[in-house]
Amino acid sequence: FKMMMVATVLIFPLIVSLSSAAWVYESAQANISLWLSSAAYCGSSRYEKHTFIGPTTGFVMTHVIQDITTDTEGFVGYLPSDSSIYVVYRGTYSVRSFIDDLDTIKTRYKSYPECRCEVHRGFYVAEQNVIDEVITEVARLKSLPELAKYSVKTTGHSLGAALAQLTAMDLLKAGYPTTVYNFGQPRVGDKDYAAFSTDKLKTFRVVHNKDIVPHIPPTTVMGFYHSCSEVFQDSQDNVRTCSSSRNGEICEDDTCANQYKLIETNVRQHLFYLGMRVNCQAVSDIRIDQPDEADTEKEE
Repeated sequence: FKMMMVATVLIFPLIVSLSSAAWVYESAQANISLWLSSAAYCGSSRYEKHTFIGPTTGFVMTHVIQDITTDTEGFVGYLPSDSSIYVVYRGTYSVRSFIDDLDTIKTRYKSYPECRCEVHRGFYVAEQNVIDEVITEVARLKSLPELAKYSVKTTGHSLGAALAQLTAMDLLKAGYPTTVYNFGQPRVGDKDYAAFSTDKLKTFRVVHNKDIVPHIPPTTVMGFYHSCSEVFQDSQDNVRTCSSSRNGEICEDDTCANQYKLIETNVRQHLFYLGMRVNCQAVSDIRIDQPDEADTEKEE
């Protein structure tokens, strides 16, 4: 019995250490996810013609996601060099229009009734309209012997980030543990959803300094909250993982993005992440008519 107790004491720290290590932010993984999120802006009509370059070289697209009713676009595929299957969503082409049109209506989160929580209605409807085809494609890829051991990951920028997080939750429920690397994600649900999804998912939510989108919908009055973990890119482009809890607020670290009031934020920093412009042109030679809001926003 004493030997068992000693063994338990020795092994327990190792288990904790391994668990913590599994949740460490990886810059190389973030880079791959950012390049894929940028490629999503090329649009569904161009996805199958897209040549993936840089850290996404060799990516094989297998399915195009498109729902006309909610203007949802993205793709599913796999990257052999990363041994991963990816679900990638396109963000909104016009950030200003996204902010102006964003409603703050919540709806019951039916994917996990036990959560007893609510999520943003618009985000959830858009994700639910495509989730069946996404799960079907991920299941098909995982059934292939050469991809059976591949990890599953979701990613997106802006609106695409919100859809990526909701999709990861549904993939998990379908039996596919999923890692999330997101950029400039808006808040998705209430405090109960934030806590529930934090407990379920391995998430890295990258925020560029004063980016306005992670501040909406607001916490005050409207009751929307972020899930962990926040990875903060400051004004000098230093990147660090933020606290999971500060002043009693889960995942709303007031030394990271939450240090800024909404009025102090801007659109420009939403358009640039980890040193690159998040759009199709940044990751290919394809030219598309995408509003260049960066030219009209003052850098702060």
